[in-house]
Amino acid sequence: MSAKSFDIVAYQKQDHEAVCSLLVESFKAKFQSLVTLEEQDIQKLLMQVWVQNPYSSSMKQFVAKENEDVVGVLSLKWKAPSSSLPETNPISLAPLLKQFGCFNVFKFLTGMHALEYTPAANECYIDHLAIRSSHRNQGIGRRLLAFAQQFTVESGFHALTLHVAHKNQGAIRLYHKLAFEVEQSKYNGLRHFWFKEPVWYLMSWKENLHSRREHR
Repeated sequence: MSAKSFDIVAYQKQDHEAVCSLLVESFKAKFQSLVTLEEQDIQKLLMQVWVQNPYSSSMKQFVAKENEDVVGVLSLKWKAPSSSLPETNPISLAPLLKQFGCFNVFKFLTGMHALEYTPAANECYIDHLAIRSSHRNQGIGRRLLAFAQQFTVESGFHALTLHVAHKNQGAIRLYHKLAFEVEQSKYNGLRHFWFKEPVWYLMSWKENLHSRREHR
């Protein structure tokens, strides 16, 4: 499959199961460091605790589709407008505890919280980017990142940012090729504890710097 044979479209509620399946496949090691559950049960748990609002005023998710099948996902978020009400997704804990166990649910929710990041004003943040394993190395990730850069410029943000573990050299090389630069290198105790990844890079792409390089 070439990178041109898929469409990038806004996430809809009917994509929820496919997106959760893709995220569990892509970040299986991280999820399995949190819970002692089979892959299918991790997906069921994620589907119940991670509810996306397609009409959110502070985030937007996009999916890459090949013949209506979700093969990639990109989630962007930014600082909520001061006039907007807090967005809440109440979780009914009792059935989760019964189905998955208290310890698993506690570790899962705590681990997910450790990955949270609050963007600054005028910053668009890549919350996650994942490609189905059967469709990797075909340019889809690069296309989704280019889409995120275009969204950043068209929405009036000053920077596009993301976090990446310092061990993930393959991803870091790709980000550098697309003009992302390391802004910060930080030790994160919670992420070290839950995911055995002590050092994380905050990388950023800024349209004005990118344009300046192109005209040198």
